[in-house]
Amino acid sequence: MSPIAHPLTVPIQADSVLSPRLAYGHLPMFPEDEDYPPNAIYFPLPYNEGGFGRVTFEGLDAVRGSRGEHLPYPRAELLTAPATYGDWVYEVSDSPWLAERHAYENHHYQTPLLDTHQHYLFSFHDEFVEAIAQGIWFDKPDPDRPLAPVPAHPLALLDQGEPAETRRSPSGISWELRRCGKDKATLLQDSRLCSQRLYQFSLVLDGESRESASVWLRTSRGRTYSRMTRDWVGELVRHDGLAAAEDFLDEWERYVHEVAGRRRSMGKSVE
Repeated sequence: MSPIAHPLTVPIQADSVLSPRLAYGHLPMFPEDEDYPPNAIYFPLPYNEGGFGRVTFEGLDAVRGSRGEHLPYPRAELLTAPATYGDWVYEVSDSPWLAERHAYENHHYQTPLLDTHQHYLFSFHDEFVEAIAQGIWFDKPDPDRPLAPVPAHPLALLDQGEPAETRRSPSGISWELRRCGKDKATLLQDSRLCSQRLYQFSLVLDGESRESASVWLRTSRGRTYSRMTRDWVGELVRHDGLAAAEDFLDEWERYVHEVAGRRRSMGKSVE
């Protein structure tokens, strides 16, 4: 099948004439780059708004930019009706580029992409940017610190200032649970673009609370699901729909039990 560009509904409109700036790589070259500048597309907002918008990525695998005022793929709506003014972000179905990146990643790193990543297309006046990523997010960066991370980004840790539910595992370790403060409708809507951190599980050890696992909400290819992940391990368990934190307690307690066992074997406290 041939690739087709399907328009996405996004919360910010790009200017229809001015050019974007693609920032790729994390080398901080200037003070304003912060410590770890994000991969992002910066774009002017419409003239009547002023300022800049930004696209950041979840699980970015590849990105490329090209000149041209014509999309490289046919638009889905042109098959049945005229294009809608304001469409500038698309998902590309049956993408040969995604298939190519999947083959590379799966061969060299045993990391399949076809079920987790999308081919995104961002159309500007005389150029377009494409990306292979798990998700995308839109925001308006601080004009004084345009490369700084967004505190409210859905991939960021939940605010430590938010109240936490403190619990104690049968293994003796204390832990904390934080819940995202967004309402259900907003979470479901936002999950169409990017994973939303629903719950944050943190071990309390040596007097410090540190995130040890999180549950993410995502809607992709018409399916909504919640999945628990750990850094360097990946996905542990998945449930359909917007799951409750309690649906993940068995998997979490197994991990906490393992941590407690390792610490005791090394003569460390579980307090």
